[in-house]
Formats: sequence, C-alpha cells, structure tokens
Amino acid sequence: MADNTPVSLRDSAPDNEPGPAERGGSQIILLVVTAVVFMLVGVFLAVLFDNDNDSLSDEELRNTVAEVVGTQVAALDAPLAAQDGSIDQASLQAMIDSAVGTQVATLIPTSTPIPPTPTRIPLDTSADDDAFLGPEDAPVVIVEFSDFQCGYCGRWYDETLPQILEKYPDEVKFVYRDFPIFGEDSARAAMASECAADQDRFWEMHNRIFELQTSGELALDQDSLVSMAGDLDMDAGEFEQCLASEKYLDEVLIDFQAADMYGFRGTPGFIINGVVYTFGAQPFEIFDSIIQNELANPS
Repeated sequence: MADNTPVSLRDSAPDNEPGPAERGGSQIILLVVTAVVFMLVGVFLAVLFDNDNDSLSDEELRNTVAEVVGTQVAALDAPLAAQDGSIDQASLQAMIDSAVGTQVATLIPTSTPIPPTPTRIPLDTSADDDAFLGPEDAPVVIVEFSDFQCGYCGRWYDETLPQILEKYPDEVKFVYRDFPIFGEDSARAAMASECAADQDRFWEMHNRIFELQTSGELALDQDSLVSMAGDLDMDAGEFEQCLASEKYLDEVLIDFQAADMYGFRGTPGFIINGVVYTFGAQPFEIFDSIIQNELANPS
C-alpha cells in the first residue's frame, strides 16, 4: 500500500517552478482524464473497503481497479490515446497506480505524527507567489495543493484549517495552491479564485466555494461563479470578462504541474516548511504535532 512518509527530495529539489504551460484544449482534456481516474478509483476503493475487502493484496487491488477504471477511461478522447485511438496502457496504469496509492492512504489515515525529512524544498519555491493567510515571515509555512471539488479538501477546510489558524495566528503562514484534478469545473473554479484576487477577494471566493461544497449546494459553471462574485460585492462584469478569457489558466496549470512534480497524486497535498507530506486530509492533531516539531526544531 501507499507509503505515507513525507517525500525527501534529497539534493534534487527543483531549481525553478515549472514554466507556463501551453494553452489549449489538450490541457483541459488531460485534467478531465485525471479527474475520471481519481473519481472512479475513489468510489471503487470506498466500496471495496466498506465490504471488508481490505485483505486484498497490493497486486490484486491494482489489477482489479485497473480493469474497472480502464474500460471507462478508454472511451475518452484524450491525449493519452495513441494514433489508432486506443489508450496508452502504460500511461493509464501509471495514473491508476498513483491514484490507488493516494486514495488508499486517505481511506486508512495514519494515527501517528510523520517525522520530517532532512532535505527541504526552498520556501519561496514551494509557496510560489500564491495567496496566503498569516504573517509573511511566520516560522511555519503550510502550502496546500487543493481542488475546490475535493470532498476531503472541503472537510479539511471546514474542520482542520480553522483550528490551525486559531491556535497559531502568529506562527503559521498558510498558502493555497491549485491542483484541479476533478476536471473542467475544478479548473474554472481555480481560475475564478485568481480572478477574485484581482479585486482583493481571493479568500472570500475561496471560502464561499468551500462553504457551498460542504453544504452540498456547489455549482461551478460560468453563470454561477459570476453570480457568486456579485454576492461578494465584486465588479461582476470585470470578473466575468476575466473568467471567460481564461486569463489565469497558465497560473493554474503551473500549480498543477508543480503538484505533479512534487509527487502528489490526490488532494489535498501539503508541503510544510519545505517537506512534502502525501497523507491527505489528516485531522488537526497530526498537523499540530508537525507544527510543534517545526517550532521546536527550526531549520
């Protein structure tokens, strides 16, 4: 099963963030393919574990999931397709394997703190220039890679993040970055938050989307997001133009590529003071332990 220890990049931490991705439908299609894989894997694994099938071997689990997911993804017109229209099975299997590892780790959360690794990503690299809460020079920097449609992300926003910000108002800087793995609506929501930032309303939009998600009332089509902007006292016309033009698609894709480069295969993913944690939406107690360790052992 998945290894929930934080990733050590040893001495090969990236020198630079990924460059802007080329615009175009293929990028959105890739997000859609990724979304289908993650959603199908998540649903299938949930059913397996609900039926006490957690005794399956790692190989049996991956083969079973691959059989179920592969038939669904094969129907998509995706950049994974070969010239004859078939799916590159090696690429698909790699995506499924990554999704299985992350989803299993989320379904069976760890109950013990995860020790940090010695080699860290530079903070200015992991945080980029994305929106943040808390002091800019806080001793602990938590970077979340998230998707506005991810239920685990919504739960972490609703239950864990408020406790972190309340207990550590001066010690923690929280940075939000986009990892829209659930397709076009997720990419549109990510761009909407960036458009809201143009009017100094990033966190208002961020919070509103997650509030609607956790209440089961979320809609992320163009009209709904424009209406949301109006409700948040933004200039709806300016916001609509920004969103329709896909002004921030490159910015969103840069975050997506960074998350992929750091090894995340699901949401949410975290980098805490430069250490990559792949354990998903853990409860406050896990983050509290890591924060306490970082404060006691400053790098």
